[in-house]
Amino acid sequence: MRNRFLAVAGIVALTVVGVVGASLNGAIAQGAQKPPVILVVSRDILVAQSKAGKTIPDQAEKVRDSVSKELEAEAKKLQDDIEKYQKNASLMSDEVRASTEKELAVRQQYGLPQRVQIMEQAFQMAVQNAQTKILIESQPILKDIVDKRGATVLLDRAAVMYASPDADITQEVLAELDKKMKDVEVQKISLSEIEKQLKEAQAEQAAAQKK
Repeated sequence: MRNRFLAVAGIVALTVVGVVGASLNGAIAQGAQKPPVILVVSRDILVAQSKAGKTIPDQAEKVRDSVSKELEAEAKKLQDDIEKYQKNASLMSDEVRASTEKELAVRQQYGLPQRVQIMEQAFQMAVQNAQTKILIESQPILKDIVDKRGATVLLDRAAVMYASPDADITQEVLAELDKKMKDVEVQKISLSEIEKQLKEAQAEQAAAQKK
């Protein structure tokens, strides 16, 4: 009886293995018949050639001009303070003269260059934020096209050495994007506002450290 039971169990096991193996082989064969559908899109072109993207350069130029004027005003103020010190240095006490010299040196060596760097970073961030808004707006369009074409992979054109023209959906996305988004705002920035934000961030950090 026990031997018969083992024999029956063995037949059942072989049958299950055969069914599973057949299913796997079928799945593999089906997968081999349907290779992955790969599409590519150029995000650079979506940003540069879209209607919204074309509104960025003029706005960015105006923001940069505004930033440059603020920095020029800071540089002039520093120069005026240096000249004022030079005229009045002989009338100052040793203590006041030393303190003023130190303050001016710090502003000249660190303060102004640091402001230039901060404003450049803020400007780049403002432009990148505007570009990112365009890419975010393109996401639903990309999803629709991928779904319609039954694609399994979507790649950035910049990361692909070659792709056939029918795999590149950039112009298709661009046409739909232009219907949805006509312009995008490049946020205006100012030195005073950025310095205010930095001071607030530093105050919050100091308070957190105390806690």
